[in-house]
Formats: sequence, C-alpha cells, structure tokens
Amino acid sequence: MSPSNINKQVITMKKIAVLIVGMFLMTSSAYAKMCPKLMEQFDKDVKVTKAKAEDVTKAKALRAEGEKLHKAGTHDKSEKALKDALKLIGSKV
Repeated sequence: MSPSNINKQVITMKKIAVLIVGMFLMTSSAYAKMCPKLMEQFDKDVKVTKAKAEDVTKAKALRAEGEKLHKAGTHDKSEKALKDALKLIGSKV
C-alpha cells in the first residue's frame, strides 16, 4: 500500500469514529429529553388519579427517584422509574 492509500484509510476511519460518537450523543440527548416529559405527565396525572393511596405514595417515591437518576445522567434507569410510577397511578405510558 502506498502512503496516500494509508492516509485515505485513516481519514475514513476517523470519519466513521466521529459518526459513531455523534450517533451516541444524539441517542443520549433523546433519552434526556424523554425524562422531563414523563415527569411532567406524572405531575399532571397524579392530581386526577383514582389509584389507591398506597400506590400513589409508591409512585411519588419512584417519580422522585426518576428525577434523581435523570439529574445523575442515568436516563435509561430514570425513564424506567418514571414509567413504573405512571403505571402505578394508572396513566398510559
């Protein structure tokens, strides 16, 4: 292989690496945006829920945990906690 071919391959590999990192960052920000929407939905729905008091108490604890996880940057766990909280109060997720 000539040096120019090696340089082209290096440049191509760098482009691929940048694309992969970019896709990862976009996915992370998508999760980050989902958490606030779930928290907002919970805050709205909990005011009108007909769920049992003990379920509402558990759901509020999960909602608080979800917000804490969101702030810590663990959006997948945050989303799960928030969706579980919404299910406990009978909301559509």
